[in-house]
Amino acid sequence: MQSGSVMIRKWQWRIAGVLLTAAALIWARRWIVLAATQLFLGMVAALASLPVMKRLERRLPAAAAAALSLLLPGAVTSAALFFLLPPLMEQGRAWFSMLPELMNNAGSWIRQTGLEGMQPMLLDRAQQAIGEAAPAVMGWLGGVAGSVGKWLLAPVFAFYFLRDREAIGRWLLMLVPVRRRALAVRTLREMRREVAGYLRGQLLISAIVAALTALGLLVLGVPSWMFLGLVIGVLELIPYVGPVAGGLLAALFALPMGWGRALWAAGVVAAVQQLDGSFLSPKLLSTTTRLHPVVVILCVTVGGAAAGMAGILLSVPLLLCIRAALRTALENPVIKDMDRL
Repeated sequence: MQSGSVMIRKWQWRIAGVLLTAAALIWARRWIVLAATQLFLGMVAALASLPVMKRLERRLPAAAAAALSLLLPGAVTSAALFFLLPPLMEQGRAWFSMLPELMNNAGSWIRQTGLEGMQPMLLDRAQQAIGEAAPAVMGWLGGVAGSVGKWLLAPVFAFYFLRDREAIGRWLLMLVPVRRRALAVRTLREMRREVAGYLRGQLLISAIVAALTALGLLVLGVPSWMFLGLVIGVLELIPYVGPVAGGLLAALFALPMGWGRALWAAGVVAAVQQLDGSFLSPKLLSTTTRLHPVVVILCVTVGGAAAGMAGILLSVPLLLCIRAALRTALENPVIKDMDRL
């Protein structure tokens, strides 16, 4: 009886501990999310700076190489934000203010074509969504610009990830059973190779597409050309679906200048996408990171349904990680011997 009561008290203490831990996590969820976001951004920055770090550490100490590999792109990004953020904010406000007028023009075009029945279903809902989204997006952009100080830990995490990556790797490897360590190292290396190559290539392609599209729209005289170029560059991160949406956006905002200008704007986006497909992607993305278009579209669809925009952006890197892990596991000699049995 006494041992039974002791076991009951132990379970009561465990349950109380679990409840208190859950309550503390719920109470501190904002700080936990902020810390997790900064850790994630630090890992992304470290992966992006890793090639520069490897070159610099051949001639410099690890700390100096890590600092320089982060300071150089950080200085370029800060300068770009200093000069580009004010006009981007101004063009963004103009962009959102133009949306209701553009929707009205689209409604008149629908009525002229005799498709009045589609207007309540499409345009009214679109106008309502735009009216709700525009203040929220601009408020979010203003909040991000005004709270840059909250994100200063991300480059600090990136610095230590770069400087101490070997020590961190050895510490994490100690958590893996000895007989599984060789397989874990091969798997992590393959996952890092594929994901880092994909992220670096995709971000560089997105930046080039944004710059070329903005330049083309500027030549055409399309309003909010810089903001549109940025939006189309971000949409480039969504495979296959994003470029189509970007072309429709460019044509929509050039429509008040005439159908000819709208077609030219869509042509600019199509030409940049053709350059991307025929030159940029083959040069900047490794062949090992490419996936079949059907697989990518299904992956993006499932990711969007599961986690919204974050799922859309992270679904392909996650799929690459799973593919790399499966390929490494299937190449493991132990598993091959088990298959022979």
